[in-house]
Amino acid sequence: MSDYLLQSATIDDCLALSRCFDSAAALSQWGGEGFVYPVNKLQFLHQLHKPDTESYQLSQQGTALGFGQICDRFGKHHLARLLVLPQYRGKQLSYVLLLSLMARALQQNPKLDFSLFVFKHNQLAAHCYQQLGFVEQPQPGSSHPDLRFMQLNNQQAKTLLSANQWQLKATASGSLVHCVKESQMQEPSHAHLD
Repeated sequence: MSDYLLQSATIDDCLALSRCFDSAAALSQWGGEGFVYPVNKLQFLHQLHKPDTESYQLSQQGTALGFGQICDRFGKHHLARLLVLPQYRGKQLSYVLLLSLMARALQQNPKLDFSLFVFKHNQLAAHCYQQLGFVEQPQPGSSHPDLRFMQLNNQQAKTLLSANQWQLKATASGSLVHCVKESQMQEPSHAHLD
């Protein structure tokens, strides 16, 4: 079944996420500056929950698959701290996570463009973002030499969500986003849409 659910991450979800990192380098690459390894639960939660930042968990049938944040930065929907859990990588879930986060962000404010940062050495993630239409732009503010700043305009995001090559349809209702294979959309017994 390919019915994915994006919903607000709870404190327990975030604490479970903190156990995904086995080194200071892995934690820093994911979270950026300010995170400490070994993880201190309170410090991790404090660093994760910045103002104007919402945390989301991607799941399937109650199993956590990934995590991401939508931040109000640079006058855009800024996507941050994106993670597909290691045991679920290689299944194109990064696309599901990004499409779901974009659907949720547009539900909140349908007019803003999207942005994100990616480490220059993370070619796999950069390729994923480029496949979705993100393009590299000059960094806002002070420049960090190890990072690429990428943007996707609002209209491209809306077009991507209405017709994309992965045949996924992200549908936002209330505070939830469902991402379902479009072939299942015609089979209500398999698609659980609220």
